[in-house]
Amino acid sequence: MNRLTEISARQILGLLENSFDMIDPRLIGHELRTACYADQLLAAAGMDDEKRRDLDCLVFLHDIGAYKTEEIGRMIQFETETCWDHSIYGMLFLYHYSPFSDLAEAVLFHHSRWAALTAAGVDPTIARAANLIHFCDRLDIFLTYRQGTIAQFLERLRRPEYHGGYAPELLALAERASLKPAVPAPANFLFERERLAPFQPRQIETLLTMLIVIIDFRSRHTVTHTMITASTAVQLGRRCGVSEHDQQALGIAGMFHDLGKIGIPLEILENPGRLTLEDMAVMKTHVEKTAVILNGWVSEEIRDLALRHHEKLNGTGYPDGLSASQLTLPQRILAVADIFSALTGERSYKQAYTLERSCRILAEMRDAGQLDAQVVDAVLSDPQGLADINEQNCREILDSYQRIQAESQALHDCLTDPVLVEKQLNEVWQCLKSDLVSGENNEGISKTA
Repeated sequence: MNRLTEISARQILGLLENSFDMIDPRLIGHELRTACYADQLLAAAGMDDEKRRDLDCLVFLHDIGAYKTEEIGRMIQFETETCWDHSIYGMLFLYHYSPFSDLAEAVLFHHSRWAALTAAGVDPTIARAANLIHFCDRLDIFLTYRQGTIAQFLERLRRPEYHGGYAPELLALAERASLKPAVPAPANFLFERERLAPFQPRQIETLLTMLIVIIDFRSRHTVTHTMITASTAVQLGRRCGVSEHDQQALGIAGMFHDLGKIGIPLEILENPGRLTLEDMAVMKTHVEKTAVILNGWVSEEIRDLALRHHEKLNGTGYPDGLSASQLTLPQRILAVADIFSALTGERSYKQAYTLERSCRILAEMRDAGQLDAQVVDAVLSDPQGLADINEQNCREILDSYQRIQAESQALHDCLTDPVLVEKQLNEVWQCLKSDLVSGENNEGISKTA
């Protein structure tokens, strides 16, 4: 268990699996099935437990950058080599926010042919991992959308037009591995890998951060919303005198309260104007989607905390229209924390409000019987103190988001020549990575000087 959050790696992997299934109905189960095929190949290759765990997880996470509907349409076509958006974003995300940063580059090239990777001078370990993802990804697409068999897939790859698409060693391994269809995928194989080679506490913290920011990073307007909500909730819990247990529960529920937004279309999340009634109805379903994601992976207490952050004391909230007698103090605290974060943060439809204006709105909602008076008064007693701690807690995430945007632009600038794209991407990424390592080393030196 992670001593800071008491959330296990198994829980995080389960929550990630449920979250991915919310992105697009066309991808439901795809990540797990693809990882299951990889696991069978790695078992046949005699891979040791830790490497097998990491590669299984990397394959499971290979589409973590896929949140644009138009690109998902290309991804599910069997013949496709033009899906760079999600490959670039996914690689950067995994490099900065996962325990698999040394393998993340494989996600960048997971739609590339083997011949292109070798010609581009991609590191052999990365090239093999990328080709493994490519093979398993295309296998699942072939079986799911072409209604073919594994034997037909392997026979297809023997055609002349597929020569150079996959490493000969990988094809030979696939022939002798006796692959079995992953429909449905055995849900526990990732957990078994983690049981045999447990993640270290620091790795679990990284996985948890990845789960949190995967939602907020979908829109530039919500980069720090989850972290600020969780941070504010814990501070308000302390100010309101709740127990250490309740403070910890507030932190966990605050981190998970908007997981369902991964299933809300980006055009709604980034709508610059007032949402229509239809779009608002869709937006409100994020609570129901969060319930599906959390189901079975967190306690009932954490689940209810996360799901009730839009309820109001006078019964005007959603999704259940609960009233004061049905809402605990921690649930009331998280509701105020979520609103405080939304008011003081930028949104697609507004700039960040000043603390003075935010406090005035909270006071009006308190006086209207929507929010708990004790909790709102806890905000009003020292709003600047809340904001200062929130800024400290979120500075690293905000900096990394801006860094990822800059790196993404640099990599997208390489997409002008389809013949040399792998070579150019590889060269630019090696330079970017070198700059990152150099910057981290310099920061370490300055801290010890």
